Amino acid sequence: MERIKLGLEPLDALVPDGMIRGSLVGIFGETGTGKSVILNELAFRFLQRGENVLFVLLEDLPFSRILSFDALGFDIRRYLGEGKLKFLDCFSYRLRGFDVEMEPYLEGNVIEAEDPRNPESVWEEIFSRAKEIRGKGVVLIDSMTEFLTIAPDASVLLDLMKTAKALLCRYYGIPIIYSFHFGFYDDFRFQIEVFSDGVIDLRFNPEVVNNALVKQIRVRRMSGSRHRTEWLTFDVESGKGIVSVK
Repeated sequence: MERIKLGLEPLDALVPDGMIRGSLVGIFGETGTGKSVILNELAFRFLQRGENVLFVLLEDLPFSRILSFDALGFDIRRYLGEGKLKFLDCFSYRLRGFDVEMEPYLEGNVIEAEDPRNPESVWEEIFSRAKEIRGKGVVLIDSMTEFLTIAPDASVLLDLMKTAKALLCRYYGIPIIYSFHFGFYDDFRFQIEVFSDGVIDLRFNPEVVNNALVKQIRVRRMSGSRHRTEWLTFDVESGKGIVSVK
């Protein structure tokens, strides 16, 4: 059974032996706690190891996501050139009818979802692309919450997630890591937590330090993997990503 390190300092401390490759993992937290930053660093660490990344974007444009990588000090343009990083764009459909040009370096690396409001079509695209990266890649989704705001039927999305766990995670050996915002669609969140293999929580430390919001992370569950469940304080440093703070 293959295990993989996530490559982020606090998470590697909390899951010291790595997680099982074919895992479905959710990153949960309120707005501003760092979910997207963590997904960005996960993408970069997988790419550094020579793996492929399919990044499903529901909250921003591929160009905007590249800028957020730049802000972290992670230059991922080389991986675009190598075809290792692909974006499934579920956001730009809002711009149809406007004269918006794609950045040249993104051409060939962006798959535009025909209609993200139809979750079946989005997942069919994910399933199709996943065949190309089986056993040597990851699917990242930012965010499941936004998916719920545009999907007409949450139960259909839930069934598709279960199918994805069976096909992509278990059969293809592709981990799926998604983000989910606290305070929205709690009934769905409780259900998706139950069948996820891993649950990672983010929060602001309830004990305010120097009048600042201090971010913390914990691993509430990681099925089949030794893990610690205490909260660790972290910060974000350019060029390093997520780092533990004593």
